[in-house]
Amino acid sequence: LGSTLTTEEPVCLHCRGSFQLGETLFTTLIGNGKHGYFHRGCLARSVAKDMEGAELDRLSDVKSVNLERRQAFSIGWSAEAIPSNAASLQKLGCGAAPRGMCCLVAGEGGALTVAATLEPSAALNLEYLSISLKVRRTEGREPLFSLDPVFGEGNKINDQMQLKRFEPEWLAGTSVGEVMFQADYYLKELSFGEYDQPVLGMRSAFELSEDDGPESEWSAREWFVVRKAEVHASEDQVLIPHLRMGVEAREQVRTASGLEDARISRPDHPCVVYAEAFTDNFDLIAERKSVVFQLREVAKASIMAKYLMESGADLGEAWFGLADENASAAACCMEVPQLWHVREKAWVQVEDDQVMVPCSSMHGLYGGVDFGINRFRLSTPSRLSTSVTAGRAVLGRPASSLMATRSAGLTTGPARQFARLSQPLASTMSAAASRAGLGVPRVSAGLTMGKPQGVDLDLNTFNLSAVTASSGRYGGAVQASDGAAHIGSSFWAGLAGDGGGMCDEDRALLREVFNPHLSDRRADGESFVPPPTDAAYVGRLRQLVKAEQRVRQQRKEHFFSDAFDAERAGDLFPLSWTSAARIVPPAVAEKLQPRPEFAAQEEVLFEALASATPSFDRLADDGCRFRAYRVGSVEARTTHEWGCEEIIGAVFSIE
Repeated sequence: LGSTLTTEEPVCLHCRGSFQLGETLFTTLIGNGKHGYFHRGCLARSVAKDMEGAELDRLSDVKSVNLERRQAFSIGWSAEAIPSNAASLQKLGCGAAPRGMCCLVAGEGGALTVAATLEPSAALNLEYLSISLKVRRTEGREPLFSLDPVFGEGNKINDQMQLKRFEPEWLAGTSVGEVMFQADYYLKELSFGEYDQPVLGMRSAFELSEDDGPESEWSAREWFVVRKAEVHASEDQVLIPHLRMGVEAREQVRTASGLEDARISRPDHPCVVYAEAFTDNFDLIAERKSVVFQLREVAKASIMAKYLMESGADLGEAWFGLADENASAAACCMEVPQLWHVREKAWVQVEDDQVMVPCSSMHGLYGGVDFGINRFRLSTPSRLSTSVTAGRAVLGRPASSLMATRSAGLTTGPARQFARLSQPLASTMSAAASRAGLGVPRVSAGLTMGKPQGVDLDLNTFNLSAVTASSGRYGGAVQASDGAAHIGSSFWAGLAGDGGGMCDEDRALLREVFNPHLSDRRADGESFVPPPTDAAYVGRLRQLVKAEQRVRQQRKEHFFSDAFDAERAGDLFPLSWTSAARIVPPAVAEKLQPRPEFAAQEEVLFEALASATPSFDRLADDGCRFRAYRVGSVEARTTHEWGCEEIIGAVFSIE
């Protein structure tokens, strides 16, 4: 590239405009010894466009490589991996086995029976429970998974691979082990922005890292935890595990002995901020993403296993052998590719011989699952004050359980004492063992794993010996008649229609929760379990959905304003909408004059736009399409939300 003074009349290759006499222009070879010419600003825009194209090509190549790796290393959750309760019920010798969702009913003398239920909170996956029981009996703790660095010669970290580590080791290849690994890896992929975030307004740790500067590099560990665990009991003795989950993160630094936790993780560290956002939105994410939902089901099973073992429940040997842990162990890859994310960025500047200043950043992330269940004492379940002995009507109306919650006027009342359901632990746990900061994971002394970097279900340090009541927490009966709990596809049919017994408010909420552009739960098929009817839980979902609606409105307002920049959409929109190349100083934007009088003539405008090609056309993560059309000197901007008609939100004249 070069510059010269000329009296010729060349044409700018970018804008096809002419040059003023004596104007400084920039030249470049375009082949066959010929030169092309650019205005100063046009050269910057042309270089930025070429760089953006090169970055898109690079990302496409990376995506192809990642897809091949996912297939080669069996990375990615499939709903086909969800264990069926039918096989477990056969092994338990249940003659009249319940279909659909199953719950546990405590009988006299510690006896345990399986019954059908319409309450999702009471539903349990029996294979998950069986594996959790076996781990509890043999290890005295919960299943644990960690995704760790691989060390080579000289204690150097292999930056290509990560190691799966299970406690106990035989979890590898089991349904529980598969859920823990896939959920943890998915968390890391979300953190790095490999996929759109499951909740509007969330930004990946990779996006947040850009606030640290273009050359920032860091390593961190990130893992799932259980923050609250209880076992409730209805008046008809149905046992209901109750929990809250979250994500923890710690900044790591490289030392002579490898990666170690920083003494203090700064609160604005990208992974710490992302973990907090994930925790705040956990319930909504679990309802939308099958693998996170199944991880929560594994946590429920682990909580129930701890309670059953420590309360002296009468468990036959069959309960410990519902799963064949050797079935898939041979096919389980113990090493998987390391997760790295690199985004090439450049500041394009035309000044003397300086045209661009590229830079890139690299980040590494490890993790796992640490449920932390041993921090809770579960020998005595909370007693529900509502009677649930009466069977609920057969579910001819999908999601009637959610409707029942509202009609019952559920509230979360103050805790109060109730009679114990079972004998207390022979060796009670001291309340002093519970540490401050429930999200901090703990690994039992006997483990050889080191710091949890994935899934840690440790509950040993939590004391929940006080019996509490949750007045009216669940609506209607917990037990159900055989076949009534078989929801599956009928739920989606009711959600798509106008009937099905749902009120408009509930249907609107569930449609937002299960937006097909944000949720993959439809793939669960007949294994699908709807949201719990707990009033507090439903209330949290409503608040999270309302927060999304505010983000959606902010997106529209910004897009319909003259401040919207098609090249730099901003933090409200997906990162892919923002160009990796930035012009410094910014190019002079076109002046747009709002024309609200045109926007009022929507029918006429749509006729004019019918044959026009959008100058801007982007699909957001929630399925809303944003378009800008230019007809002559007029620009019209529209949005087309999923399940709605396209609307014109703003019209401008271009000056």
